[in-house]
Amino acid sequence: MRLGGREKLVLIAGGVAVALLLFYRLGLSPALERLRMLDRLVATKERDLHEMKSMRDTYLAQKRLMEQVNQSLAQRDKDFAIFSFLEELANKTGIKNNIMYMKPALATPGELFRESSVEMRLEGIALPQLTRYLYDIEQAPQLLRVRRMHVKPRAADPDQLDVTFQVSTFYLQEKAG
Repeated sequence: MRLGGREKLVLIAGGVAVALLLFYRLGLSPALERLRMLDRLVATKERDLHEMKSMRDTYLAQKRLMEQVNQSLAQRDKDFAIFSFLEELANKTGIKNNIMYMKPALATPGELFRESSVEMRLEGIALPQLTRYLYDIEQAPQLLRVRRMHVKPRAADPDQLDVTFQVSTFYLQEKAG
């Protein structure tokens, strides 16, 4: 069977079309899909890298803060007692007579630090006096902080407050051995 020129052209065109289709389905399409998948993977890994850098920055900031805390605690007088400090500060700010009680709270031991707290009750104190006392506590170089506080105005004189709060600090744990 002899094919004419036109039939040969149709047969060649059909063969080229089949070859192109096979090339696309077996070669080009999987390669393009792989490229799309790799692009998505690169985007995911870039987000992961950005998150890891952010976490590293947070870690380094926390590490610097811990080093500063350790340094401050190491420089603090070994005889420092939170109870005595709060009492002296109350005397200095003129609110010693407003103290109804000061009682040590249970110390919480940790791996590196031991937390010590004092609960205080002040009665009949004016807001400016209270503010000054709390400010002095928070700004003290001994790393004190007010953990919780309950403030209630007096019924007879709303300008006078009854306040209960807890102040805590940390001590470095003594290393055994």
